[in-house]
Amino acid sequence: MDIKEIRDKLLVGEVEFTIKGKTTYGKDEEGKWKDVPKVFTVTKGSDSIWSDWNGMNVNKWGPTCVTLYTFDILGKKSVGKINYKDITIINKK
Repeated sequence: MDIKEIRDKLLVGEVEFTIKGKTTYGKDEEGKWKDVPKVFTVTKGSDSIWSDWNGMNVNKWGPTCVTLYTFDILGKKSVGKINYKDITIINKK
C-alpha cells in the first residue's frame, strides 16, 4: 500500500493502525506477555489520534506525514509527526 492510499484511509476516520517501532507491553496472539505493536485509532472526524488513554490533535494531514499536537497540564505544547510510510493499517471499524 502506498502513502497516498494510507493517507486516504486515515482521513476517512475510525481506522486502527500501528506504527513501525512503537510497542507496548501486552499479550500476543498466543496469550504470552511481551512487547506487542501499539495500536492507534483515528477518530471519526479525523481530528485526533488516540492510543490507550492518550491522544493528540491533528494539526495537518500533509502529503507524507500527519502533524500532531497536544498540551500538557501546565500548558506546554508538544508537537509530533507520523510518517505514512511507517504506518500499517489494521482494519476499519
